[in-house]
Amino acid sequence: MTTDFAKIYPYSGIETVTIDGQEMVKIPKFYVKVGLAPAGAVQAGKKCWWISDRQRTGYHVHPAFVHNGAEMSCFYIGAYEAYNAGSGKAGSKSGQTPWVSIDNPAAISACAARNTGASGSEQYGWHLQTIYERAAISMLMMIELGTPNVQTAIAAGNVSSSAAVATGNTAAKWHGIHEFWGNVWEHTDGARTDASSILQIFSKNGDGTYVSTGVVPSAGWIKKVSEASGTNFDLNDVFIPVSSDGTESNGTFSDYCWVAANCVLYQSGCWGNGSRCGAFVFGVYNTSSYPDAGLGLRVAKYGD
Repeated sequence: MTTDFAKIYPYSGIETVTIDGQEMVKIPKFYVKVGLAPAGAVQAGKKCWWISDRQRTGYHVHPAFVHNGAEMSCFYIGAYEAYNAGSGKAGSKSGQTPWVSIDNPAAISACAARNTGASGSEQYGWHLQTIYERAAISMLMMIELGTPNVQTAIAAGNVSSSAAVATGNTAAKWHGIHEFWGNVWEHTDGARTDASSILQIFSKNGDGTYVSTGVVPSAGWIKKVSEASGTNFDLNDVFIPVSSDGTESNGTFSDYCWVAANCVLYQSGCWGNGSRCGAFVFGVYNTSSYPDAGLGLRVAKYGD
């Protein structure tokens, strides 16, 4: 029997909307549980991710839906990779040239520059996409597709060329989100490495402060993701590679991880990264001041 995910929450609530003139995709709040499937289940003994529309025993709200300690009904992600909308503002529209050669602080500022209104208005709550938001979307993709290999399940996208293409011009599309993998690398807020390559991550309370996880990501083709948790973080909510291999066929996520000390996070992969691109790509390998022609961004917005 084929499951019609379009009729199942939260997939049924995913929709493309226009906010402050920008094309965004609404991702409804969900709760998550991670663990081994019980005996008798189809995936018995294997690590699984479960989602729910409500609080259940063993489930918690995904931190993508928590801002300053309060739960939100949704968040919004740019339907397209960001373009330079003028006046220092990042935008999200089809057919635009991706904004590239921008460093991390500038990417954060370009998204925040849209915040010109009062709380609750269309011109409030704009920010650079976070690791939690991308992880929530990647989790939904993996559950629906039955695999983390989005390139095989949907389309490779622009990953084997010599330059980026205009936004929305590839078949790499999922529920209205275009080029979530490939085309250009995307700055992602909320994760960085320290001088020892230990990962620091935004607190799950959504206050924008960093906490140390004690975890050093593993470079290579991703085989296993971390289950570490501690004060104000739970890496079960994201996908942090802790086991990898130098051979692609030995990986389990079909995506790649790059790691270096004192670096910020990029995700997606770009036009020249081939099969290393994907929804689960994890790149902490350049400093916050590093710009590149293959490095862009994606804007996001907090919900109600």
